[in-house]
Amino acid sequence: MKRPLVLLLPFALTLLFFGGASLYAQEDVKTRIEAMERELQTLKASLTKQEERVNKDQAVITELKEKNELQAKKMEDISKAHEQMEKKFTLDEFYGPKKSEEFAKKGLSPQFGGIYTKPFLRRFGRNTYLGGYTDASYRSVHGSNDRFETIRFVPFIYADVSDRVKVASELEVEHGGITGSADITSAATGQNVRLGGDVKLEFATIDFLLRDEVNFRAGYVLLPLGKFNLVHDAPIQDLVDRPLVDSFVIPAAFTEAGMGFFGTFYPTEMSKLDYEVYVTQGIKGMDRIASTDRVFFDSVNGIRSGRGRSFFRMDEDINENKAIVGRIAFSPFLGLEVGGSAYHGKWDAVGAGRRSSRNITISALDFAWQKGPFELVGEGAYADIEKKGIDRLMSLTTSRTKVPKRLSGYYVEPRYHFMPGFLHDFAPKIFTDHSTFTLATRWEQMDLDRGNRQDRLTLGLNFRYTEDTVIKLDYQFNREHFQNGFSATGRDDAINNNALIFGLATYF
Repeated sequence: MKRPLVLLLPFALTLLFFGGASLYAQEDVKTRIEAMERELQTLKASLTKQEERVNKDQAVITELKEKNELQAKKMEDISKAHEQMEKKFTLDEFYGPKKSEEFAKKGLSPQFGGIYTKPFLRRFGRNTYLGGYTDASYRSVHGSNDRFETIRFVPFIYADVSDRVKVASELEVEHGGITGSADITSAATGQNVRLGGDVKLEFATIDFLLRDEVNFRAGYVLLPLGKFNLVHDAPIQDLVDRPLVDSFVIPAAFTEAGMGFFGTFYPTEMSKLDYEVYVTQGIKGMDRIASTDRVFFDSVNGIRSGRGRSFFRMDEDINENKAIVGRIAFSPFLGLEVGGSAYHGKWDAVGAGRRSSRNITISALDFAWQKGPFELVGEGAYADIEKKGIDRLMSLTTSRTKVPKRLSGYYVEPRYHFMPGFLHDFAPKIFTDHSTFTLATRWEQMDLDRGNRQDRLTLGLNFRYTEDTVIKLDYQFNREHFQNGFSATGRDDAINNNALIFGLATYF
């Protein structure tokens, strides 16, 4: 019996060994499972926190996106409002630039323009335009000293007050602005001489726009007497000197305080009719003080010194009367304009028991024609001055300086624009696509009554680097006739004072 038990002992020990190992292995697996469960819980907690952060970030992103969309909508609304405002300003309020741009697109000579077609009219800021022009020249006159001149510096200030109210003004600084005697007569030559300069308003108007046909204007008005008075800027002109008729019969720039209407009609698709009519303070032809009567009309200077700004305030009424002035211009098609104008009013002063009783009437005709490179412009004027014994009141007694009865003058000026191709090829930076040369000739005559007459032929060549800037070279053939004891010999005489003139003028 002992022997079988002994044989079973190894088997029992083996079974006990493997059974203990199995129990140990089960305990190890359980420990690992518990560790893995703890790690899993840790991962779950970390994932939960990460999801919370993601949710918070997503909320922030969503909030920022909503704010960005709202801001974008606001910017879009502002942009639309700005576009609408710009469109409204461009079409309605910015009257000057609109008129200037429309005129430039037509390709017409500035002779066809007016106060709102100047090339300087570009917007500055919201509704104000600044600009101007200046001119300088060198003059060599036969029988007198050569000289340099800076005749004018003219700043412009224009403004769109609202869609219907516009302001336009020019301030002229003449001969440096150093004030002195105004127009006087030279004892040596009998010609008009300016001893000093001047600073004055060229014009200053307030326009209330109603419609194309009817608009209202008030202020210091540039009189529509002839076309040159409306387009007298030096950079526009192809010759240096102004026409004689527009210096002595119509004394450009002729400005008076007044009010009136202007507008444009379109009778047909191709034609238009412009008009201006004003009631003004009236020309100031004499002093009002009886003991020192002075008359500012004579047969040497014409009526130039009778402009209101020469010796009087423009808003001063010397004769308790008003004048009326107007112009009608018809253009049957683009490139042709014919105008007629007239001025009528009293010119003498009241005072010392006198009533104003002497009339002055000025009538003028003008025309402008353009076809391709050719232009032809001209103007004529006639002034009838009522005297009624005024010579007895004058302190100046020589016959040549007494008040004239009639003044007249005219000019005709053909122009031809060209640009040699070889110059453009040789120096394209100077002779650009916007540059041009102009040949101009002006024939003019003026009669200041009492035998004082002047004939002038001017030949000119100019170069425009751009339309705004012009360099001019002119030669004048002058023949001046004086009678009634003007000459030193006491006989009827004629004076030749031909002149060579070089000038430069520009808008800015």
